[in-house]
Formats: sequence, C-alpha cells, structure tokens
Amino acid sequence: MKNILLATTALVAFAGAAAAEGHTGISFTGSASLGFNNEDGVGDNDGFYSDLDIVAGFAAELDNGLTAAASLNLDDLGGGTNNGTVYELSLTSATAGLYYGDTSFAAQNAWAGAGSMDQDGFSEADGEESIRGEMTFGDISGQVSYVLANSAGTRNAVDDVNQLSLGVSATVGTLNIAVAYQEASGEDARFYNDALAGTGPDGLTGDADGSLAIDGTETGGLGDEADNATATGFATNGDFNNAEVFGISVGTTFGGADVRFAYAESGTESSTGLSVSYPVGDVTLNASYSSESAGDDNWDLGATYASGPLSFTANTDESDDWGMQGSYDAGNGLVIFAGLSDGGEDTYVAGTYDLGSGASLLVSFADDGDADAGDEVGANDYQHGTTVEVSFDF
Repeated sequence: MKNILLATTALVAFAGAAAAEGHTGISFTGSASLGFNNEDGVGDNDGFYSDLDIVAGFAAELDNGLTAAASLNLDDLGGGTNNGTVYELSLTSATAGLYYGDTSFAAQNAWAGAGSMDQDGFSEADGEESIRGEMTFGDISGQVSYVLANSAGTRNAVDDVNQLSLGVSATVGTLNIAVAYQEASGEDARFYNDALAGTGPDGLTGDADGSLAIDGTETGGLGDEADNATATGFATNGDFNNAEVFGISVGTTFGGADVRFAYAESGTESSTGLSVSYPVGDVTLNASYSSESAGDDNWDLGATYASGPLSFTANTDESDDWGMQGSYDAGNGLVIFAGLSDGGEDTYVAGTYDLGSGASLLVSFADDGDADAGDEVGANDYQHGTTVEVSFDF
C-alpha cells in the first residue's frame, strides 16, 4: 500500500515551525450578497437569497528561508449551513513548494491545449483533498500530485493516494513546451466506496467493475457532467476524469501570431490540435482545429474587439454553437452587458453599478431558451429570469 508518511512528516514539521516562529501575517477577507430571483424551480435560488464567504489567511517566514502559509475558506454561509469548508496548507521557498488540501492537480496546472480537443480531459480540482509538490530549475518547472479524498470528503478506499498526476513546463528559446500525464484512477468512479449500495436520483448506480451504469449503459468510469449523482457515496465533481490521459504541446510566437500545436491521448483514442491567435489593430482573431480519432473533428472561429469603453466578442464552431456578447462602460460606475449564446438559444441583458467601497448592484434578465444552462447563462453566468443583487467585498 502506498503511504504519505513523507508528506505527513513535512506538514507536521511545517506546523511546528510556524508555531515556533509565530505568525508574521494574518488576514481576513470576505464577501456577502443579498438578492432576489423570480424564476421558481430553476437553478439554485428561489425568491430571496443570500450568501456569505469568509477567507482567513496565515503566513510566517521561517529562519531557513521557507514560508509557511495556511488559508481557510468558509463558503456559502448565508443559507444557514456551511456547504463547504475549503483549506490549503503550504510550505514554499523560491524554487519549490508543498501544498496540501484544496489545491489544483499537477497535470491541470501544466497543460496547455490547442482548441477543443476531446481527449485532453485532465482532471480539474474542485473540492478534492490533494497533496502536490512542485520545483523549478531555471526555465523548467515540474510538479506531482495525488488525490486523498473526493469532493464529497470520502477518503480513498483502495490506497492512501489516488491518480498520480504529473506536469512539466519549459521554455526553450522561443518555444513553450508543456507535458502532462495522469494515471487511471484506482477508485470506483468518483471514488464511490460502497459498491452497488446506492442509486443516484438520475438512475446512476455504482458497478462492481468500477464503472457507472446509467439506465443500463456503461460509462467506463469516466466522471463527466452528465453522470453527476448526489446519492450517498458519490462525489459531485464532474470535472474529475478517472481515465489515463497524456498530452504534449508546443507554443510559440512568430509574425505577431501566437501558435500552439498539441497532441493528447486517452485510452486508445487521440486528439491532434492546432490553434492560432492573431491581433489586427483593436481586433484579435482566433482559430483552432482538432483532428479526432473518434467522432467528428472540432473547429472554432472567434474574434474579439476592444477599444475604449466598448468590447465585443463573436464565435462559432462545428456544432453551430455561435454567440455574440458585448459590454459598454457608460462611466460613473455603470457597465452594461448584452449577448446571445448557445447558438442563440440563450439571451441576456444586464447592468452593474459600482456603489463604492467594495459594494455593487447587479440587475439582469437572462433566458435559458433550451433549458440547459440553468444559472450559467452567458459569459458572466447570469441566473435564469430577472435578478436583482447587491454584493459587498470586505
């Protein structure tokens, strides 16, 4: 069985050293919001709602040149219950660092894809408990991470650690190189630790071979958004992928254009992508193409205009998922937003007003025409229906 004795020892040493030196920096920040949304039964909020987040930070510079730090994020306190306590402990120097808690994965940090590639689905941290180490040698940075518990707080059942994740990034002349790898998860899908003991509300059940069955259809154990279940034993992070994934990409700039070539494979399938970004005055043109070994190839086209108070973006892709979104800074703290997204199915118009001293007012109307966006309409994730919200940053 794998163990984390080294990591545990380092963290205990860190805690003792911090206590010996005393805290040299303590900070408290937070945010609060109070709002009203008129769409019953759609999204997270129904009528009046509130939210309160508090972040406490601690840091100490030790005599040996290391910096010990800790952060505690108490999320979603306004609803009367604490829905998520997020924390991170770290021990860092100028060239290395050890992180424990709600920290990002190594492959996730290093990877740089090229367009909409189907096979570069590296797991993305969202509430998991993890341990990660990183080190820099000149122009080369490397890191490694393991997952200790899923986003529901359930510890690994098979081993102490799960899904080795590796990431390396380097600068060689004008080239930026990224290499990333994650092993297949050693746990059942989403770390479901009680095989066949429960069925999710969407018909999802844990299967004995570590995959998931949805209405009798095997999913191979991959954690995607469509599979999310909330039954006991399931985590709810659809960005975690149980599959083995490898990727390598190279980017450079020439003639004013940013170009990146990338290759990724997951299982027996692969993606090969190319992306180009080119500025022309106030307009930046973007294009990408990804050749897929399974399914149709992917392509994206987009343009962004930004000049003075006005900004505008337009994009389309192979699935006709086009959109047009813009904003205008009217001055005196007022900014207006409007747009179409999801192939014209989603529309929104919104305005924000700066009330000063960290306070702001949001008024928005958004329509999720095909009922697939919920509270995430448009680039700014507006709530479906009419919303009036006051928020404060402390």
